[in-house]
Amino acid sequence: MGLNQSQERPELNDRELEYILLHTNYTQKQIDDIYIRFMTHYPKGYLTRQQFSQLYSSELKHLKYSQPIIERLFDHIDSDKNNQLNFKEVLFLKTICSKDTTLNEKLEWLFLLYDTNHDRLIDIREFINIGRLAYVVHGKYLSQLKEDEFKSLFKQYDIDDDDHLNCQEFIQLCKQCKDILEIIAPMFSNIINQQINNEKKKEKQTSSTNYPINIPHDHLAYLHEHTTFTNDEIKRYYSTFIRRCPKGRLDKQDFVHFYRNILPKRPNGDAESYCDFMFKAFDIISHNGFIEFHEFLLAIYVHSKGTPREKLEWIYNAYDRDSDGYINYTEINHIVHALFMLYGIDREKFSVAYKSYEIMSTLDLNNDDKLSKQEFLNVLKNKQLTEFLAPNFWKKENKTG
Repeated sequence: MGLNQSQERPELNDRELEYILLHTNYTQKQIDDIYIRFMTHYPKGYLTRQQFSQLYSSELKHLKYSQPIIERLFDHIDSDKNNQLNFKEVLFLKTICSKDTTLNEKLEWLFLLYDTNHDRLIDIREFINIGRLAYVVHGKYLSQLKEDEFKSLFKQYDIDDDDHLNCQEFIQLCKQCKDILEIIAPMFSNIINQQINNEKKKEKQTSSTNYPINIPHDHLAYLHEHTTFTNDEIKRYYSTFIRRCPKGRLDKQDFVHFYRNILPKRPNGDAESYCDFMFKAFDIISHNGFIEFHEFLLAIYVHSKGTPREKLEWIYNAYDRDSDGYINYTEINHIVHALFMLYGIDREKFSVAYKSYEIMSTLDLNNDDKLSKQEFLNVLKNKQLTEFLAPNFWKKENKTG
C-alpha cells in the first residue's frame, strides 16, 4: 500500500543526493521524481529479495528460467549485504541498464557481476560457470562441445597468458563475440547490441580513411574514439613526434625531461616524484613502460582540449598507482608527498599526513576509506583543492585569474 499525502515521506539527505548525482546522469529533479515513485511502492524504503524478484522477473520475461540471474543480480547490487535493496542500489541498477551509460561502462559492470571471488580477475572456472549459468537461464544445457568452445575463447583472449581474464580482456571478448554476450547479458536486452554496432561503424569509417602508412591503425582508431583531433592534426603531431623521437616511443628518462617543462616552476621545487606519477598516466593504454604515439597524443588532447571532467579522469589514473579502481589513503599520501616536493612546500612545517587526511575526508562520500573515480571527480566543486591536485591543468588559468 502506498503512502498517503498526509504521511511524511522520508527525504534523501544531502550527502546521499550528492553521491547519486555524482555517480549517475540523472538531474536532481529526475532523482526526486524517481524517489517519490519508489517510496510510493516501497514505503519502508527498501525491496526485499522477493519483491525484487517479482519486480525484475517482468524485465527478464524472455528468459526460460530467470530466477538464477535475478539472485545473482540481487547479491551483486546489495552493496551493504543487508539482504535488502535501498533506493540508491536500485537506482544504480536502473542507471547501468539505461542507454545513457556507455558500452564500456556496461561491460565493466558485467565483469564485476561475474567476478565471483572479487579479485578483479576471472579465471577459467569462473568463466565456465558464466556459460553454465547463461545456458540454464535460457533453458539450455552447456554441452561438452560448448564448454570446450568457452575454454578456447578464454585462452584466445587471455592476452597476457596469466590464466585469467582481466577487465580489458573480458571487454574485448564481449565485443568480439556477440553470440556469447547475448546469452551472458540478458539484463541489457538489445541496447548493448546497438552500442556494439555503433562502435563497429566508427571503426569501419576510421579504417577506410587514408592515413600515413606508418601510423598503426589501432592507434588511429583509439584516437578517433577518444579525441576530437582531425586527420590533419594527427598527421602533424605524428610527424613532430617521430622527428623528436625516432624510436617511436618515449622512455621514462625522455618523458621526465619533456614533462617537467610544462609543470609550474616553484622555488625549491622538485618535479621528479610527480613526473613518476604522470609517466604512469601517459602509459595508460599499453602499460609497457614506454610512451607510444597514441598515448602521447591522448595526453596532449586532455591537456589542451579536454573538459575539466576529462582532465580529472585522466589524472585519476595516474594517482591510482596499483590500478585497482580506487585511491586509498596510502596512495593519497604518496601523491601529497610528491606535490609538496613539486611546490617546494616545507614538509617540516606542513604535515603531509594531515593534508592527506583532509583530502580523504572531503572526497570520501561513502566513508569506505578509499576514493572511487566518481568521488575523486567531486573535487571539481572545490577550486582550491583542484588546483592543488592537478597543477599542470590549471596553471594558465591561475595566471590569468
